[in-house]
Amino acid sequence: MAEKKNNMEVGEYIPPAPAFPDIKSAKVDHDRKHRPPGLKVSDTLILLVAQMLLMIIYGLYVKQERVPKEPYPEPGRLDQPEIMDMVQPFKRYPPGFDNYFGSDRYNEYKVQEHYSSFMQINIFIFLSLPWSFSFLRKFSYSSATFALFTACVSIQFGIIMMQVVDRIHCVFLEGLLQNPGFEINDDKIEIPGLDNFVYTCQILRPLDEIEDGFGLRQLRQACYCRAWSEMSANTTLAFEQPLIAAHSLLVTGHRDFRAASFSLSFMDIIDGMYSTVPTLISFGVLVGKMAPVQNVVLVFMNVMAYAFNYWVCVYVIGAFDGTGGSVTTHVFGAFFGAACTAVASPKGAHLDPDCCGRYQSDILSLFGSLMIWAYYPSYNSFYAPPEAQQAVAINTYMALLGSSVAGLTASAIFNGNLKLDIFDAQRSAVAGGVAIGSVANLVAEPWQAVLIGAIGGVACSFSGHFIRRFCVNRLGVHDTVGVMSMHGWPGLVGWLSGVFFLIPINLDYTAGDRKSKNLAYDLPWENVLQHTNGDGQAAVAQAVIAPMTISIALVTGLVAGWVASKITHLDRALLFKDDTFFHVPDDFRKTEYHDDDDDEEEEGEMEGDETAANTKANGHMNGLNSGGGKGASMKGANGQMNGSHKKEDSNEVAV
Repeated sequence: MAEKKNNMEVGEYIPPAPAFPDIKSAKVDHDRKHRPPGLKVSDTLILLVAQMLLMIIYGLYVKQERVPKEPYPEPGRLDQPEIMDMVQPFKRYPPGFDNYFGSDRYNEYKVQEHYSSFMQINIFIFLSLPWSFSFLRKFSYSSATFALFTACVSIQFGIIMMQVVDRIHCVFLEGLLQNPGFEINDDKIEIPGLDNFVYTCQILRPLDEIEDGFGLRQLRQACYCRAWSEMSANTTLAFEQPLIAAHSLLVTGHRDFRAASFSLSFMDIIDGMYSTVPTLISFGVLVGKMAPVQNVVLVFMNVMAYAFNYWVCVYVIGAFDGTGGSVTTHVFGAFFGAACTAVASPKGAHLDPDCCGRYQSDILSLFGSLMIWAYYPSYNSFYAPPEAQQAVAINTYMALLGSSVAGLTASAIFNGNLKLDIFDAQRSAVAGGVAIGSVANLVAEPWQAVLIGAIGGVACSFSGHFIRRFCVNRLGVHDTVGVMSMHGWPGLVGWLSGVFFLIPINLDYTAGDRKSKNLAYDLPWENVLQHTNGDGQAAVAQAVIAPMTISIALVTGLVAGWVASKITHLDRALLFKDDTFFHVPDDFRKTEYHDDDDDEEEEGEMEGDETAANTKANGHMNGLNSGGGKGASMKGANGQMNGSHKKEDSNEVAV
């Protein structure tokens, strides 16, 4: 006993009893103590309440469209089809759509039936975009799953919201009847009961007396909105004037005369899908930095802001951006997301070592980009006029070819060492589809489409190499996926292209022999342009929508980011990691960050025992091979567990 006491006095180290019998037990205990929080109970309740509210709305107000459709009605007792004002609807429709079977519009030529387009756009949204976001080395589960979640909620809300916009526009138009805002002639022919307004509606009058122009067209559309309101209050009028009733449904976007009802058809779902694309674009800026409950805020506010911006730019201003939506979809989504991340994202998020890709995840992301490439012509051409639908698909295809070649070439040049960057392969290749998505895709020649696509590809690559770094380093705005490069700047290229093509538009184009001049088809300008007077107003309207869209996107994005930051936030230690919200497999830790100085240690892993190999793979333990006995092994196991979450602040992370 005395000898043992003397040994202790001289400082002999006695190893403590091991806390765990083996490394596996140490890992289980460490994971239990350091498990990321996952979803909060309050977050889960908010998600469930949001979905339940949507279900209640659908249960009370949404009705499926009747199949097969009713036949187009015969003229009624008060109908006079030979003098009926068939004003163009303000709502966009795909070729061949009508509420009734057998109408001239229903029999329009169309490249694809709606179900085929529905499936292709579905793949574009649910497969292509989520996979293109899945490049983060430890966030692939969350990137794809949360994109799916975001799209599912957004489409449900978008189907409703885009029909609400039509209702709001009818209220706006009916207000114009009392105060048109411009001078009109006082000799408008009156019809009984409608003589108490500044502008007197006359749906039935000789066709040669019908005046067109953006303002007068809005008043004519307002008359059909008023007719719908009257028929909704008194359905007998719809039976007496079935042709007027049918056209009032088409103009106003309704499917029936019920005041509180929304329809559900392939076209309505696709309309909801188009409102989902800007939501996913904004989501791309915030990937890895927001909790799912914050994405709910993003969805609802983004869809409402997109619908409002679309109403202002297309319905009120009268611009054309209804095919690919270079401005109203891509530019809006990119700037909304940038404003949102400036407020909602934790500061210094881009410094996280996990905010980068790895070989396997970049391949998955590239595959998603290739799917976007393949399905972009279908997305851009769905809402194109029937005569131009094939041309839009072809021009989109040519633009994608141009952006792929030019974007990758620019990548080699901007890198400085003539090597390609996977960022450009994933994004610049599809930038041409964004750049050609405005009015330019209707009138561009093939060589012009290639040129526009090439400019979009170069703009994307330039933004990714220079502007993106400037935004992070100087403005503190971090774009995870690079959607400003992929959607924002190419979208502005599409906007400028649209303005350029509309500048020379005059009456010779809209009313003359345009077919024999440039185009291989007779483009129905009355379906494309709302400003058809040939006085330059079409180009002015197109020029206004980009500043308007950016302003609305920035303001609403800041508000959405502020609201999301007040609901919850993620600590920096939890960013860009799947195990924050998911159960992850055992090999998840193998994606830990490596310093370049660890290469020699990695080469020696194959020669060590299993404990040493696991330790060196994480690059944070130095002592497992030093020391002796079972106690040293247990000490190394505990060090391995604690070190796996530690990163050196000096690690250089690519922005």
